[in-house]
Amino acid sequence: MSTEIENPQKNNSGNLSYPKPLIAWFTVAALFVAYIFSFIDRMIIGLLVEPMKADLQISDTEISLLQGMAFAVFYTIAGIPIGRLIDRSSRVKIISIGISLWSLMTMVCGFASHYWQLFLARMGVGVGEATLSPAAYSIITDSFAPNRLGLAMGVYGLGSAIGAGLAFIIGAAVISLVASTGDVVLPIVGEVRSWQAAFLIVGAPGFLVAVIFTILPEPARRSVTGKPVETAPMSDVIKFVKSRFSVLAGIFFAVGFVNLSVFAAVSWLPVLYMRSYGMALADAGYVAGGAMVFAGFVGLLGGGWICDKLGGLPHQRIMVSAVAGIGGIIGGFLFPLMPGPISATILFIVFFIACTTPVGAAVSALQQISPNTMRATLSAAYLFVVNIVGMAFGPTATALIGDVFFPQDGGIRYAMAIVAGLGFVVAVGLFLNTARHLKGWTPDEAIPAEPVKSPAHAPNLGPAVADEGVV
Repeated sequence: MSTEIENPQKNNSGNLSYPKPLIAWFTVAALFVAYIFSFIDRMIIGLLVEPMKADLQISDTEISLLQGMAFAVFYTIAGIPIGRLIDRSSRVKIISIGISLWSLMTMVCGFASHYWQLFLARMGVGVGEATLSPAAYSIITDSFAPNRLGLAMGVYGLGSAIGAGLAFIIGAAVISLVASTGDVVLPIVGEVRSWQAAFLIVGAPGFLVAVIFTILPEPARRSVTGKPVETAPMSDVIKFVKSRFSVLAGIFFAVGFVNLSVFAAVSWLPVLYMRSYGMALADAGYVAGGAMVFAGFVGLLGGGWICDKLGGLPHQRIMVSAVAGIGGIIGGFLFPLMPGPISATILFIVFFIACTTPVGAAVSALQQISPNTMRATLSAAYLFVVNIVGMAFGPTATALIGDVFFPQDGGIRYAMAIVAGLGFVVAVGLFLNTARHLKGWTPDEAIPAEPVKSPAHAPNLGPAVADEGVV
């Protein structure tokens, strides 16, 4: 059973004190590990494209639906009600249940022998993973002061890059182990194909991670002013969204188009190395995975550190995301078209640094402008948009453009360049516009859940009554 903080300490002003640094960082470490495993289970399929196509006799487009649509639709549909549950219940308990569910469904993928079975199992993975980030964002924001939030969010977000990279590296190791036979014999399970073994091996450890969250303490929920809060009714959430629609939509869709670029590129990165540069499957996994882990460290930790050093205001975090996005435009258009794997990998690292920077920066800005009474619900809405735009359409857009316009064996590189580059063009424009609307917000200002009706109150409410049309 998780430890609830029922009588949290308060400081001299009556506000809630943040957890001790050791406890706060241990919580982030646990969430970081959970995020790694979530992305391993989510992304492992990207390395298994060729053996799955051969065994199941399916196309790139059908593979892309397993990578994106099957996962993302249920991830996003389940996200909103799960977010409401997180705002009302123990966040660590919900995370524990979610980890157990997605780990189980990942292992179910390893038993699938037909396309529809894989599709249904991937839906289950999506439902389980919908629990993690809304709860994690809320927990981290309740554990760190605003001037430390960027680094903490960056550490958590680093789990996505490391997890995606490890998915390719672990998958490559499994493929290498069974390369000589094509099959592997596992205890209890028996003989399975190499791609099935990969799903079983990466899914099983998640149950151990789930146990950690049964003993993790739950931080007290706090408002923008630092005082304890109760969960807001859905009517207040809707009013708040209407009052901040321009800013919220700007953050949601900007990161959504970054995600479009990410999944358009990463889902097909090992395939690019194999088809365009003649790499073996295992080598492609090691190179792709290593590049993602390195770039993730730079983008997430570096981006979070820069945001905090600049002052940690929401508009500063969004501007950092916009500046990083310029590298995403350049890298996205160019890395798939490079003549050799070394130059492609260098430019991919530039691209992926730009992809990972908003994971900590933009999410931190969203948490700062969201009342904690509805923080998990708004995070779930954010993840709904981000994953529908990015995960559902990114892999499939690349596959469809490749299948229709570039059907030759190496044609996927041109489709990757088009989708990855254009996604960042849209994202940078949205980031710049959102930063303009957010300028003037300060962390000392409480954010009301309703639009302000009297202009006389404008000086105290930041962007809510700005002339730029945020309300």
